[in-house]
Amino acid sequence: MTRLLSGRALLAALVVAPTLAAVTAAPASAAPADAAGDSTPGVYSDEPVDREIELARLGYRNGVRVVFSRDEESGDWGLRQDGQIDRNAPLVNDDDRTMLEAYLRITPKDVPVPRELLSEPPAGTPTPPELAGRTIAPSPVVAENLAVPSGGAATAAVSTCWDLYWNWHHWLELPGHPNPGSVFHPAKTYYSSSFGGMARYSHSYLANCGGYARHRIYYKSFGSYKKHHDYEVPDWHWQAVKKGSVHRYRKVHYDATSGDTRNGKYS
Repeated sequence: MTRLLSGRALLAALVVAPTLAAVTAAPASAAPADAAGDSTPGVYSDEPVDREIELARLGYRNGVRVVFSRDEESGDWGLRQDGQIDRNAPLVNDDDRTMLEAYLRITPKDVPVPRELLSEPPAGTPTPPELAGRTIAPSPVVAENLAVPSGGAATAAVSTCWDLYWNWHHWLELPGHPNPGSVFHPAKTYYSSSFGGMARYSHSYLANCGGYARHRIYYKSFGSYKKHHDYEVPDWHWQAVKKGSVHRYRKVHYDATSGDTRNGKYS
């Protein structure tokens, strides 16, 4: 189990770090949510974003929403998990090597597998044995009221404001304790070039315990960064995102806010 390493033991040491210094700046105003009025976090439209083609949209009885997708322009695959603080936790194991493997692990055998997702694993990757006997269907696959998979990623039933998604990480920023909103985090960008260069995947987890939190992920193409994820995570909710396919320069950006947990890595 690699999920939900508690940040409480780290809080005392991290609270004095420069990135956790308290200031009085106000966060930027939120852009409007998407016109469809979906209950998922609102997508911003103030700058271009690569269109996601949904391959599967899954809803679980504990309230977690999971979307598998592929970007129209970049061709990068996406895995987004959304949930609520103190109610649920991400379902996907961090050690799932491919998104196909993650899909097979969190869905029951009677839920079809999106045909497009079969081409996600790199060439030469062994076929997962869990694929045997599964129905293959065109996208999008939509399934609701799914049972929470046993033996999943969570070591606890719920995420708190101070839990992390990855034991091994490139960055983490924790909120204040016992009041999460007591610590202000300035706007911060994490570049893959700061952690070894190009990366195949961006992994980012954002938990919002402060009222406002914007989550943006970019990839570099022909000398400029292009955005392929931009969501406002609602208050008292969390979001875990994996984006990628091939080695590119990548970056993750968080707006200035109070009371959030930021945790991520490149791989």
